[in-house]
Amino acid sequence: MDAKAITKKGYELFNSGDMQTFFTDIVHDDITWTFPGKEGKHPLSGVHKGKEAVMAAMSKIPATWSNFHLTPEFMISEGDKVFVKVNAKADGMDTVFGHYFEVKDGKMITMMTFDDTLSMFDSMNK
Repeated sequence: MDAKAITKKGYELFNSGDMQTFFTDIVHDDITWTFPGKEGKHPLSGVHKGKEAVMAAMSKIPATWSNFHLTPEFMISEGDKVFVKVNAKADGMDTVFGHYFEVKDGKMITMMTFDDTLSMFDSMNK
């Protein structure tokens, strides 16, 4: 699979809740997920290095946003790099995100999210 197909499969697995296959087949052991923002101000902010750290960060999503779902609108791919415009929904949230990925050895090794943090914050389960 090329980088775009790997990224598409990642969204499919994430949305189906098959996180075991997502982390086994799609995510590189040395992944770095950068979620801009000051750590502690947003539950996902920070630089998460390694599969275990990314798993821990992503595990916060279901408890923080009810019915969280991502729908890729389009993907732009160049070599091992993919940018995705994503429609993001959860209870009380309907917004747009931008996600950037790099693929190495057939797996996502870099992920950077450009999410609408205000919409996310406003819709958090408190």
